[in-house]
Amino acid sequence: MVTINTFPVRRSALRLVAAAAGLGVLASGAVGCSARPAQDAPGGRSSSAARAAAPTPRSMGLRDAPNARDLGGYRTADGHQVRRGVVYRADALNHLTPAEQQALTKDGITEDLDFRSPAEVATAPDALPPGVRRTALPVYDPRADLSHTMGALLAGGPAAQQQALGGGKGVRMMDAYYTWLVSDPAAGKAFGAAVRAVADGRSPVLYHCTQGKDRTGWMSAVLLTAAGVPRTTVDQDYLASNHYLQASDDHQLAQLRAAGKVKDPALLEPVLGVRQSYLDAAFDEVTAKYGSFDGYLGKGLGLDAATERKLRQRLTTA
Repeated sequence: MVTINTFPVRRSALRLVAAAAGLGVLASGAVGCSARPAQDAPGGRSSSAARAAAPTPRSMGLRDAPNARDLGGYRTADGHQVRRGVVYRADALNHLTPAEQQALTKDGITEDLDFRSPAEVATAPDALPPGVRRTALPVYDPRADLSHTMGALLAGGPAAQQQALGGGKGVRMMDAYYTWLVSDPAAGKAFGAAVRAVADGRSPVLYHCTQGKDRTGWMSAVLLTAAGVPRTTVDQDYLASNHYLQASDDHQLAQLRAAGKVKDPALLEPVLGVRQSYLDAAFDEVTAKYGSFDGYLGKGLGLDAATERKLRQRLTTA
């Protein structure tokens, strides 16, 4: 395996490798490229001018997990509200300081649902305070070594990145990855287990991956949609990852460019950020494969009607 965690950035290499989960999926032949056109959608990040507007403050204020935030506060279509302090979404927790760990304790979080692959976990185990239980719910393709795939692209330099990601391939790759998140049975089993853990939880639950934007982004979209939050609001929560991750992403790209590993940062931005087309691809696959979102909850995630009712009661105010 190519080792890339020697760059002089605290987290950049590991986060960048893990952000490219879709690369490994496509390299394995598990997913075909989407026919979706390679163009910017709202929330796209193909240039420095494409910045996400600052979202309503929900951040947990963790310097070492900048995308950690409360999922609550959103209004549902029927006038209720998603409860605050019940469900949290986050990026990697491996660098949490003791003070940041205590922030989890202060928020009453007792359950940590980890969507990362075994390889991601091995290189960056969660730093958790006593009383927080970690549950492994990996969402990845075991036939592909995702870290090796992205590591090879970084080691291969600008030419390899241009060949793999240029001409809109990076965007199409990510569209296809989001389709896979919905269609893959193992992914559905993991997301279903996570949803049941939220529904059954008696104290606040946190779930995360590495950047907190793709696997975590889809989980958040599932929970908010199940709670009755309008799609436009679901989209806004999803795209807010661009805001929370912008500073760290810019720093990562600058360091990689200075090290000569990256020549054109725009090639990597589709992997580091989120775009509307990615979430659209997931919802399109929900309709294509299951007919409706309710069909996805039942057949894709294996939820029964009682669990769905319990989930809505858990997530929303009366």
